[in-house]
Amino acid sequence: MSIVSQAPSGTELQELARRHLWMHFSRMGGYDADHPIPLITRAEGCYVYDEAGNRYLDGLSALFCVNAGHGRTEYGEAAARQVEELDFYTLWSYAHPRAIELAARIANLAPGDLNRVFFTDGGSEAVESALKLARNYHRIHGKGQKHKFIAREVAYHGTSLGALSATGITELRNQFEPLVSGACHVPNTNLYRWPEDRDPLWAAQAIEERIVFEGPETVAAVILEPVQNAGGCFVPPDGYFQQVREICDAYDVLLISDEVICAWGRLGHYFGCERFGYQPDMITTAKAL
Repeated sequence: MSIVSQAPSGTELQELARRHLWMHFSRMGGYDADHPIPLITRAEGCYVYDEAGNRYLDGLSALFCVNAGHGRTEYGEAAARQVEELDFYTLWSYAHPRAIELAARIANLAPGDLNRVFFTDGGSEAVESALKLARNYHRIHGKGQKHKFIAREVAYHGTSLGALSATGITELRNQFEPLVSGACHVPNTNLYRWPEDRDPLWAAQAIEERIVFEGPETVAAVILEPVQNAGGCFVPPDGYFQQVREICDAYDVLLISDEVICAWGRLGHYFGCERFGYQPDMITTAKAL
């Protein structure tokens, strides 16, 4: 007697998805038989295909994650070899060769004197860890009161509680309040509706004003993306990050470059901070890594 299992049909997959799958940032109640869930079944190069065989240009690179394109057979072969050798092992008090090798490669590419790599499971956890490290850095230097962090309005930094506190999108924050205390938000670099006579570096000056307002002795870090994605991909004006760096140094505040999206070639450099010529104290990265 043999038992052959058949893959679910497209209709069955739709029903299973509506019944069991909770998609990210989606209103699941809006899907039904007349409004099916978009179902991507395969990908190749810069294209993805749906269940009907329609081909689409993956303009978002699977939400910025697949910088080198889909269907790279060498990736699958390398993954298969690694699974055969060592599928997984924890970094809790242990190391393994691939983790050491990757950390060394990243450290070699990182700008300035950044040379330590702390691995996490994704972008939100990377941001969460950076905020924790910033607080602990000041604590072990005898400045435990420095606990606040400054981020920009409309910026997206993640969905975990600390990262969401740094996120400057009110609609994402409200339903989960109260969030982690100490988050402050300042204007971003969207120049579109600024008065013509406003100094382009006004947004950098706003960071200094907020540090002074909160009390420099209470501010641990400023966290910024090289190009702020949420709201419209806001490119900083010339000199913005250089002034932010000077402000952070003047008030003993760490500068975190959130490059979950902006690293690994997205801006033409391994790290986005290199594109704009500034040296952060920490870099967070995830997508495409």
